[in-house]
Order: sequence, then C-alpha cells, then structure tokens
Amino acid sequence: MWLVLIACVPIEIEVPGDTAPDPASDIDHDIPGDTSTPPDDTGEEPDDDYDGIYTSDEVHNFDIELGEEALRALRRDPKVYVEGAVSVDGERFDSVGVRLKGSGSFQDLSGKAAFKIDFNAYIPDQSFHGKGKVTLNNMLHDATQVHEVVAYAAFAAAGLPHSRVGYAWVTVNGEDYGLYSNVETPDRDYLERNFGQREGNLYEGGYPYYPDSWDHADFTQAEVEHFELEVGTEVQWADVHAVVDALAAEDLEGELSQVVDLDQYARFQIMEAWAGQWDGYAFASNNFRIYFDHGGTEKMSMVPTGLDYCFTSYGGRLSRASSPLGATCQGDVECNAHFGAVVEETLAQVDSAELAALMHETSDFIEPWVERDPRNYVEVGSSLDAQLAEMESWIETRSGTVGRWYKAD
Repeated sequence: MWLVLIACVPIEIEVPGDTAPDPASDIDHDIPGDTSTPPDDTGEEPDDDYDGIYTSDEVHNFDIELGEEALRALRRDPKVYVEGAVSVDGERFDSVGVRLKGSGSFQDLSGKAAFKIDFNAYIPDQSFHGKGKVTLNNMLHDATQVHEVVAYAAFAAAGLPHSRVGYAWVTVNGEDYGLYSNVETPDRDYLERNFGQREGNLYEGGYPYYPDSWDHADFTQAEVEHFELEVGTEVQWADVHAVVDALAAEDLEGELSQVVDLDQYARFQIMEAWAGQWDGYAFASNNFRIYFDHGGTEKMSMVPTGLDYCFTSYGGRLSRASSPLGATCQGDVECNAHFGAVVEETLAQVDSAELAALMHETSDFIEPWVERDPRNYVEVGSSLDAQLAEMESWIETRSGTVGRWYKAD
C-alpha cells in the first residue's frame, strides 16, 4: 500500500483493549547485511507479507527477545548488533541482529530505545519475507506521532523517492516499549520501487557513523570518503568525486548537470523547505542519502532520510541552502534557474495529495495506542489537538510560503 493513497481510503479504527494489540547513521558496516556485498538484501523478491507492515491503518507486533549477554553488550556498545530473536505478529525469527539507533533521539533500554533489526546478520539467507532489515523509530521528536507518515507521503506526492511507513507495538523480553514508527530501510527493493532498478550505488551522508565518529560526509574533497556505501559496487567514491569536481567547474551548470539530476535536486530542496526539514541535507548537511543510477543516466539523485523533525519552524527561513551542493547551485544563475522551473509543479502535486486528511485519519487510528504507550511522552487531549491543528495549518499554507521563496524571477 502506497502511503500517498491512504488519504483517499476510509480507515476503520479498532480500539485496543488492556493488552498489547493483537496481530492482524552508525558504525555497523562490518555486519553482514550492511555492506555493499551480498547479502545487503537477500536477492529474492519480497512478498505481500512484508509490504503489509508498511501501512498506517494497522499496528503490528514486534516482540524482541534478548539474553543477558546481549543486554550487557548493548549497554556497552548500543550501536553494535547483538544476537537475539524477534517475532513479527507471532512469526518467530531466531539469530537476528538487534541494535539501538538514533542521535538526538537516542535513548538506552531504560527509556524508549529505537531499534534496527537485521534478519540476516547471523544467518545470511534469513529474511522477513524477502527483506533484510527493519527500522523502528521512537518518534521522540514528534508530539503528533504522524510526522513521518505525512512527510514521506508529501515527498512521494512530489515525485521524489520515499520510504514507506507503518506502525509497530514493540516489546522487549515481554515488557511493553510502546508505539513505534516502522520506516522502510533503503535497500535494493527500495531502489527498484523508487528508481526502477535494483542496481546503482546508494550512499549515506551527513554523520553516518555518529555518535561513534564525527566524520561528516558531504561534497567536499575532505569529506568524500566519509560517505558510507550501503548498496552497490565499490568504486572508491569515484562517482561522488565527480560531483565534487563539477562543483568546482567554471561552467557549473553544464558540468554539474552531467552528473546530478538538477531538476530532481531542486524538487528535493523545495520539499525539504516545504516539510520544514531543517535537519536535512539542504540546510544542515545532515540526514541524507544519495543514489547514482549506474545502469542508465549515470546521474545522482537525492534520497530523503530522517523526517521525524519536520513541520517545525526551528530552521527559520529555509530559502537559501547552506550545504555545498545547494549553496553552490543557488549561487549560480543557470543552476539556480532549476528551482524556479520546477517549484510550481512540485507544490501543486503536494497540494493535491490530501495530506491533512491523511494526518487526521492516521492520528485518529493510532490515538488508542498512544494513550496506552507506557513510555510515551505525548499528552493526549487538548495538547495533542493543538499540535495537530498547527500541523494542519502548516500543510494548508506552506506551499504559498515556499512558492514565494523559490518562484522564478
């Protein structure tokens, strides 16, 4: 199910009872499943059972089991996978990799920890119906608990790559940890759905190894080799170096357009501004991935990541990029023209997506689980209503603001 279509589909709300609902950037690159060599996914096509966990009209049970040795290891090194077991809606998988995740949203197991689960970390051919990884976010920066659902749907409406988002009720050794967002992890299946092929190079930028390392990855000579190759073929960052070289060219637009899809970049930055993604690439050089289509155009596209911080005004006026690619392009007349060329169509597509309806339907559906979440900080009631009202106003008025920022001269 595609999230952008959910707003058009009535959702039947089931109120859970007193028990858990019944089923219906980091250093881990040495773990199998996280490298660019097999198995970065299983190679088999995922089936419908996997796709079903990425809808916002159902909450799936993820029951994590960790032994004492694994718990001690996570206390020492929370970003390193340990061996455990996980059951998804009652279907059990042994010998899976489990670790904690997050930077600003990080919490240890005494709080509302966020999780990454790698089904083939210890058994190379193991998968969840053809998929290797699951990312469970704790939504600590999102008082509405719907930011990721709506933001990724907005990027999808604008014709940009996007993760699907579902919800999970998580337990650890039988203890309720509460409601989580289940955000699709980019892999070969993600590439096929968003770019039409399973090949090409997918890198993580920003601070892919934070907090274990402050090595920042961006389009400068000093930072190129900090990009983490997640999917693809090792080329010693030659494709990324080509972008850095183009940024220094005298004919900026002419050279850069050979290696970067500039219309796609313009739409990406416009949508980061629309969503209030002040902690993303354009305005913070953080939380982003890049994809090189080595089977066709040979050009780079931007991949949105980490959209939980959206729909806030923390970043102020998001009209001038501070990142190397965005700032350099906006400083060149011909390159900057790409923003004006795509802004009207991009915002029209977003405004037609009925995102406010998606927000309300999703919020109404998850509210019973938010109320029961034992580790939840959200104040259900008038406070939540006020947050949702602010978000709805944002959705309804944001295109006018962004359109004025990026309109053609």
